[in-house]
Amino acid sequence: MKTRFLFLSLAIAAALLIPASQTIGAGGSTHSVSPVDRISIDQPRSSGQWKAHELTVNYSYSKDQGQIDLSGNIVFANFLVLGYARLQDFRLGVIFLDANGKVIEETGLATNRGAFDPIPFKRRVSLPPNAASMAFSYQGDGIESGMASGRTSFSFSPVR
Repeated sequence: MKTRFLFLSLAIAAALLIPASQTIGAGGSTHSVSPVDRISIDQPRSSGQWKAHELTVNYSYSKDQGQIDLSGNIVFANFLVLGYARLQDFRLGVIFLDANGKVIEETGLATNRGAFDPIPFKRRVSLPPNAASMAFSYQGDGIESGMASGRTSFSFSPVR
């Protein structure tokens, strides 16, 4: 019984960590992000707040020697916190962009399931050459409780 529980726990942990550590190259992509959704990363370090309909990302970054440290937390909107019992399959990603807003690379920052509590994140990643700004993307499901439980998906991607 304990072995089965340990195996299940390890499988769940792997399922949550693998998507957060995947990097998706966009080599040759012509996809871009509108200036309104771009966050400049021209300073060596900065912090801020990015707001979307379903959540707010409080973030900070610092850059050195081709690396960027991204940290912060994700706070969900009250309508999700109060309206749904559980969070399922949530993923937050960061998209690195060149000076024209063209997508260079996308990297996972956080995954989670469970309560709609704030989700902390801290990640050090290689900064793509020519990265001038970043943007956030996310997706997840809110699960209702009760006898007629349902699922509501929410997402945002600034890539066009």
